[in-house]
Order: sequence, then C-alpha cells, then structure tokens
Amino acid sequence: MNIQQILKHHNKSVTPERVMLYDWMSSRHVFEARDIQTDFTEISRASVFRNLKLFVDIGILRRVYLGTGSESYELEHQGHHHEHMKCQSCGEVTSFDSGNICSVLFDIAKKQGFQVSEHSVNIFGTCKNCIL
Repeated sequence: MNIQQILKHHNKSVTPERVMLYDWMSSRHVFEARDIQTDFTEISRASVFRNLKLFVDIGILRRVYLGTGSESYELEHQGHHHEHMKCQSCGEVTSFDSGNICSVLFDIAKKQGFQVSEHSVNIFGTCKNCIL
C-alpha cells in the first residue's frame, strides 16, 4: 500500500504535507524530528510532531532509541524487524537482523507473563572505520 491508501485505510486525511513527509522519510534510514525541521522550514514544529505521532499511531513509523536525548524514527518495515548499532565516534547507525535476539526476548517476557508492545535492542560502540 502507498501512503494515500494507508491514510485512507485509517480514516485519516491525505494531505500534501503528509505525502511529502512520508516521501522524505522513505529516503532516510533513521532520523529525528529536527532533521525534518531542517529540511522543511515551512512546516511548523507542532505539525511535524503531530504527523510523527500519527505515523507512529497507525503503525508506519517506529520510534528508535539511540541515546541522543531525543527520539529517532524509522519507517516500519513490515515483516522485517531489525535493530541498530550506533558508533559513538562518528554517529553512524547500522542495522542488523535481530531474529534470534527477538525470539529470546519474547520467550523471556512470555515466561514472566509479560505482554510486549514494543521493544528495542541497541548496541553502542565504535565502528570499524573509527577504530582504524
């Protein structure tokens, strides 16, 4: 489904601003609200955050916690969950497949009677380029 179909499916208005933001997000890996504000100065801060919240609520955007002090986001890739490694030297964010890790986490949660609504695994360190 494209963004127009997704919005209509959730009974949300299809606006040029939402389509423009989604297209921009589609060309990024991980981003913060301030990245949007830098590239779209004509969109108010409140509107940026309203649209981020909407996209998270309808399941097309995922919050990613990378220890920056502000939330990062990425488009939700249906059927392909992954986690992140962040270089504390250069800031590069790399994704990795987390299938086995997720299975272990969900098994632990189930044994504890805990229902998981969201999870994230992040690794912080130094990338191979910065080690050299």
